[in-house]
Amino acid sequence: MDFRTSDGVELNYQVTGSGQPVVLIHGFGGYQQIWCLQVPELVKQGYQVVTYDQRNHGASGHTANLDSVDRLISDLHELLEYLKLDHPFLIGHSMGAAEVYGFLNQYPDFPIQGAIAIDQSPKMLNTPRWHYGYMDITRASYRLKLKEHGNVRETLNGVPKKVLDHLAPAKEMFPFVRADNLPLLYDHAKKDWRTAIEDAKVPLLLVTANQSPYFDGGFADVMAAANPDHVSHAAVDQSGHVVMAEQADRFNRIMDEFLTKNMK
Repeated sequence: MDFRTSDGVELNYQVTGSGQPVVLIHGFGGYQQIWCLQVPELVKQGYQVVTYDQRNHGASGHTANLDSVDRLISDLHELLEYLKLDHPFLIGHSMGAAEVYGFLNQYPDFPIQGAIAIDQSPKMLNTPRWHYGYMDITRASYRLKLKEHGNVRETLNGVPKKVLDHLAPAKEMFPFVRADNLPLLYDHAKKDWRTAIEDAKVPLLLVTANQSPYFDGGFADVMAAANPDHVSHAAVDQSGHVVMAEQADRFNRIMDEFLTKNMK
């Protein structure tokens, strides 16, 4: 199914099951198929699941010179309103998690039930007072290092074949060109969403990976201490960046527990 945004871009989305809605948001360069090990679990537990390809990703439409995560946050808001979802949970991975932070900041009155953010520091750039950014990038180095990317292995031991089998057709049909979307990645890197987490008024679970190649999970403890009434932290061992695929059983237990505890 497709939804047309306010600026005319079609977003491909899928709705599965019925019940309280859960919206799954992939990261930079991702595809909605990355959630293939979560969708059946959520449907089995009685939730309605929404997945979608973000603009410039997968089967969704493209915008030339896309250079703002804020546009993706607006897309999420418009999709939620279009689907008329009642108190959805939001679950985002990587840049999708940053969009969850941005959504909480920009749409504080939108009635969501809670959110889970997977392996994403709210501030990507390291400073003398913030050591929890993306690898070692700083304001002076982030463009060059993100452009080069380096020989970084994103996962610890790869992802299951079942996930790869779901991803392969989408990747072949809709290849993601990283170089064309570097302006979006640069904007993502410059954001600072710490105040969004500090001011959150809904339950927010920060899931980190103990072997993430990108982030020191200590950022989640710092943010949970800043907002102990609403923010919590769960660390997953033996996982790189793609936690929900690499350690699906463990992640799904964490997810189920959070959703059950915070259901409407």
